[in-house]
Amino acid sequence: MGEPKRFLVVADNHGDMQDDKTVSAVLSFKKDFKPNILVHLGDNWDLRNLRSGAAEKEKVGSLEQDWESGFEFLDSFFSGDAEKHFLYGNHDDRIFQALTAVSGQTRDYAKEKVAEIKGACRRLKIRTYPYDSALGVCRIGKLKAIHGYHAGQTAARSHANVYGNVLFGHTHTIETAAVPSLEPAEARSIGCLCQRDMDYINAKTGKLRWGQGWAYGFLFSDGNYQIYQTRKVSGSFHAATQIKTY
Repeated sequence: MGEPKRFLVVADNHGDMQDDKTVSAVLSFKKDFKPNILVHLGDNWDLRNLRSGAAEKEKVGSLEQDWESGFEFLDSFFSGDAEKHFLYGNHDDRIFQALTAVSGQTRDYAKEKVAEIKGACRRLKIRTYPYDSALGVCRIGKLKAIHGYHAGQTAARSHANVYGNVLFGHTHTIETAAVPSLEPAEARSIGCLCQRDMDYINAKTGKLRWGQGWAYGFLFSDGNYQIYQTRKVSGSFHAATQIKTY
């Protein structure tokens, strides 16, 4: 069957809301694992100032650190020689939506930042995907990867119903769901790289389901694959970098 390709998939670092220990761990793992395929499922920036329903203190806050942290992560994660994929998440998409804002000043700011994002992706040779339920689908052999378009406790099952075998982010959880099908149809939420305790989510119990981690695996020449999930256990991450076929 030949030597399999190695893939690494991350999601939801949320710019300056990243969890530093998790980000450090996944970048160290990347160095050891040496993936051939790198996939970021989106929400590289938080952009909380631009969300609908943002509080006044959020609207007037600076986005400088958010932008810097997000670009720094792109540079670190997508460094090196590999096949690279970046799927815009709903948070990233806020700056694209701002291109049509009523305020001319906001449109000008958005135009500048979108150009900066596209320029960084060209420089790093990253293929990008829009935040779109049909167009925002990356394929890793027979496996799909998306940002995520459903939320709540049934999100994994809903994604399995629509996309079949798929990895997704968005919910910040680590969970799987399979649906009845003649062909395997399993959706996996791979966890997040961000902090759990953000101001705008503090009163929501949904954050108690969040888990920090990432997914990785091996892609075989026929398009089949093997997936592994890493999650934080007692403050640390445990992962294997080699497999043996029996």
